[in-house]
Amino acid sequence: MRQTVVEMVDQGRAMAIENAVVALVGSIDPDDGLADITDEVAADVAALTPCAVVSRPGAVALRVWFGSKDTPCPYAGIGLSGTMRVVYTRPDGQGLLASIYYEPLRGDATLLDGFSQLTWAADGSQRLITEIRVDTPTEREVEIQADRLLSRVDDALKVEGWRRWQTLMGRWEADLAGLLLAPGEFMPFAGLAAVDTPFNHTIVLDFTHEAGGAKVRANGGRRDRLFEVTDEGDVIDVGDG
Repeated sequence: MRQTVVEMVDQGRAMAIENAVVALVGSIDPDDGLADITDEVAADVAALTPCAVVSRPGAVALRVWFGSKDTPCPYAGIGLSGTMRVVYTRPDGQGLLASIYYEPLRGDATLLDGFSQLTWAADGSQRLITEIRVDTPTEREVEIQADRLLSRVDDALKVEGWRRWQTLMGRWEADLAGLLLAPGEFMPFAGLAAVDTPFNHTIVLDFTHEAGGAKVRANGGRRDRLFEVTDEGDVIDVGDG
């Protein structure tokens, strides 16, 4: 069960970078004109990450360089480095699509290479479809596909959807239900993830946050096991929950 929690920690780190990028390039009115949206995002990125270099390769495109990994650019509690590009279009002539490219983009010790597609719903929620390769802090290479719905609950980000990834151990898949993330955190403080492992087991993870850090209760069908996750992402087996 511990490995399942470790996997979700790595996924959480990657999702935190994706979420930070969405906040940077997706906090706009999707009904505005494409050029106006691009202008607004360029100004916002320059204001929120003054250490980044923002360029305009096209009328509806932005490229952002956050610096080298030795001198990262802080945003949302993450030290960003490398390059991100975003292009705004309306493929059907109506709905806004933000195509986000990680070329690659590093957040602290996690590296993303690939792309995401961000769209908006009428209720203000967003859908993020992602296909990336991730180099984890433990030097693992993970291939990820994901489809997530993002919305706000007070100050928290609510996440629903699924995430699939491939490691040397095999294929993993997580159904995400009601995950709530506080600003700047990579571990949820509420919600569930049902994880299908490469070993033909389904582990249900129940996320909470108590004094001292994140807690994860794992259930594989027979008994619960409790884990603590430190701010550095270390997973500690506390024992039967």
